[in-house]
Amino acid sequence: MDRKIALKIRILANELNRKVAEILKEDDGEASSGIQMRVLNFIHRRNSHQIPVYQKDIEKEFDIRRSTATGVLQTMEKRMFIERKSCAEDNRLKSITLTDIGQQKVKENISKLKHFDDLLVEGITEEELALFFKMIEKLSENSKKIDKEGRGTE
Repeated sequence: MDRKIALKIRILANELNRKVAEILKEDDGEASSGIQMRVLNFIHRRNSHQIPVYQKDIEKEFDIRRSTATGVLQTMEKRMFIERKSCAEDNRLKSITLTDIGQQKVKENISKLKHFDDLLVEGITEEELALFFKMIEKLSENSKKIDKEGRGTE
């Protein structure tokens, strides 16, 4: 069997990202990217527990580069979903909070994405899902053990 695991995962990720963008498209036709919505949800969860959110937290949580995080946050700020405020302890840090518009967007998107998730796993048993998540975790662990020359480091 010809195994192209990374390619298959990439193709699936692209399909899912396109579908999520389609589902989350605004009435004005402007799409909210999947990463924007995941970041909004992350900020929402942290803010609801009074945990401050900084750009470095987003970079770490989503394993994205600083430049990518900056672009996503700038777009979200322009769309008035978030605001950044200087921290009293350190003026170099800016905490990120949701605006009222951002809060409403999170509520709408949670509902839409819950429905999407339900449809996505239709016909898949709980045991199959548990195995899927276990395999994804192992693939991730193995990926982290591969150096830039493509050799295992352990």
